[in-house]
Amino acid sequence: MILIDANIFMYAVGRERPQQLPCQRYLERIVAGEGPAACTDAEVLQEILHRYRSLKLPDIAFQLFDAVTHL
Repeated sequence: MILIDANIFMYAVGRERPQQLPCQRYLERIVAGEGPAACTDAEVLQEILHRYRSLKLPDIAFQLFDAVTHL
């Protein structure tokens, strides 16, 4: 089992950067059931909320939180 870190989620939805496409592709493979089993934890969700709150982007924080919990 692989733990998906908060950075994978944040790079996938954040501003364009070299890490964005690989992170999106990785998450797409997870959703498709390809590769090893993956999970995340409460600390990752907390980090997402904290990061976007500090950037004063609560809407993005809640959208990403919901997306991750539904993954």
